[in-house]
Parts: sequence; C-alpha cells; structure tokens
Amino acid sequence: MKEILLVRHAQSDANKRNFAAFGNEESPLTEKGRTTQSDELRASLIARGIDPAKYRKRIMASTLRRTKETALCVGFSEELIDIGPEINESDVEGEIVSGIDVIRKHTTEGWVPEETRLRAERFIELVRDGELDYEIFFTHGLFIASVLTVLDSPEHRFSDKRGFIPLQASITPVRLL
Repeated sequence: MKEILLVRHAQSDANKRNFAAFGNEESPLTEKGRTTQSDELRASLIARGIDPAKYRKRIMASTLRRTKETALCVGFSEELIDIGPEINESDVEGEIVSGIDVIRKHTTEGWVPEETRLRAERFIELVRDGELDYEIFFTHGLFIASVLTVLDSPEHRFSDKRGFIPLQASITPVRLL
C-alpha cells in the first residue's frame, strides 16, 4: 500500500473573486494564499513529519501557476518541483459558460468531468505502478475530487456541500492498494 498526499493549492486571485479558478492558468496566489494559508500548510506537513525546507524527494505540481507557487511558498525547493499535466484542474469552462454549477453538480450527482475522471484513473494507475513516484502532489480541488470519486472513498467525503472537493490549502492523504 502506498500513501500519497494530494495538496490543494492556496487561494488564488480567481478564487478570491469567488470565481471558480477553472481555466485560469496564470491566476497568482493572493496575499492570504502566499502567507497565512501557506504557513498553515507548512505546519500541517511538519505535523506529518515532512519539513518542506529539509525535504529532498521530488514533488509534483500541475502546470498551472498557483500549484507551483503554493509549493514554493510552503518552503519546497524549486529544483525539487516537477511539473506535470497529469494533475491539472478540470477544463469545465463550457459547463460554467452554459450555467452549470459544477460544484453543486458534483455534490448532488457525484459528477466529475469525463476527461478528468479518465485522467484520475490513469493517475492512480501510474502512482500504483511507480511511474509517478512522488509522495506529494500539488494539485486542484476538482482533480482531487475526481481521484476520490474513482476510488469511491466515503471516508474522504468532506461534506454535503463540498462532496469530495477539499478546501483551499488542504492536504488529503490517500492510500492506494
């Protein structure tokens, strides 16, 4: 069994505007995300025995700016951060433009975008096979929800309002058999 940590990025400008950050690749972190939330993430990691300043294993962040920025603000060394599209956020711009509340659709129907579900399945397979040999992944809320949906992990259900979508700047430990 392998345990990985899925870390949702800290608050970005798009999140602060109460706008889903989907598709906002270059949305930087807010001051709250760079300081308060990153400090809290660092403390949570240290409580798990992971000191970002001393961590020497490689970690992965998505290709979207806010994940790498979160990892750096938490204290991970830039040369240890690999970037990969495997853990990018869902592309749900079409759903949002058409008026669909993707968070509500997820929580009421267990819905995740098909593309993201398939990517989550592949991600799980790659981690299990050791092809993505990381312990820590800095990623996004709906991607984490997709992984948890695929795993059908009721112990990870956050609430009826959030489903499997974690709060900003949080750590979701996942055990893969």
